[in-house]
Amino acid sequence: MIQTSFASIMAREKIITNLIAVCPDGIIGVDLQGTVVIFNTKAASLTRRRVEDVLGSLDIGQIYGNREQARRIKSALYAEEYGGVGRLEGFETSIADIDGKIIPIRLSAVLIMDNRTEVGSVGFFHDMTNQKALEDRLHNLSITDGLTNLYNQRHFHSSLADEIDRVKRYSSPLSLICFDLDRFKECNDRYGHLEGDNVLRRVGNLLNVVTRHSDKAFRYGGDEFFVLLPETNLSQAAITAEKIRQMFNESWPFETGNAGSNPQVTLSIGVVERKDETSGEALIKRADVAMYTAKTRGGNRVVTG
Repeated sequence: MIQTSFASIMAREKIITNLIAVCPDGIIGVDLQGTVVIFNTKAASLTRRRVEDVLGSLDIGQIYGNREQARRIKSALYAEEYGGVGRLEGFETSIADIDGKIIPIRLSAVLIMDNRTEVGSVGFFHDMTNQKALEDRLHNLSITDGLTNLYNQRHFHSSLADEIDRVKRYSSPLSLICFDLDRFKECNDRYGHLEGDNVLRRVGNLLNVVTRHSDKAFRYGGDEFFVLLPETNLSQAAITAEKIRQMFNESWPFETGNAGSNPQVTLSIGVVERKDETSGEALIKRADVAMYTAKTRGGNRVVTG
């Protein structure tokens, strides 16, 4: 009796309709043909569409960006692994706004049945934009050196392993630049560690300018750096290395002198191209050898290995 009275009141007072309207998540319902028949205020705000332009006329494929995406989500509704047949719980996907901008969402949905016959489905769309942005920022912090704004050692090893796997499959060239700073200790002793940090930042800024979008630059630790150059042979990498050396020298802000007075920091650079190495460690070792050869020859030079 209580349930019957409650249901009657809910229907009479349009409480469900009002709850859908004020829900802080987007709610979208579709019929069996995929036409949107429920579209609340939050869904309209999220997709930047007018409710009156959507209800009864827009296909759900346009909300998801394409019909194939809608089919994949419908298939997930029939699968066991996302909360059981007929429902989705916390399914991460995306929708598209009216201009095609992709919006990450967490979707919870159910099939709507009438006498055991499917008549449509209703989904709750939770906007994940801020959470995904935070996750991206935290990820970037975990792989970035805070001083130079280059990638860090941890990301270097994983990136190098990925690139070696790629070039083994496609037989494309891959080169590696390794360098450290000549007379960096004398610079710290002469100008102080704050200025030493500025020198390292200068390296970071320079590498971000010189390298291509496909290249990756890393601060390995201390004053040692690596630059990973996909699709680049040895002669091309040597040209890039020489450009780095020259630009760094030209950016030196102090009057130069010998190591005892005004030491100028320069770069000892080793450059190698992958031959038959199947591990990152083997390629790093060759690059290190080339870099130390440059250093033993007086520094401020590029040596290929």
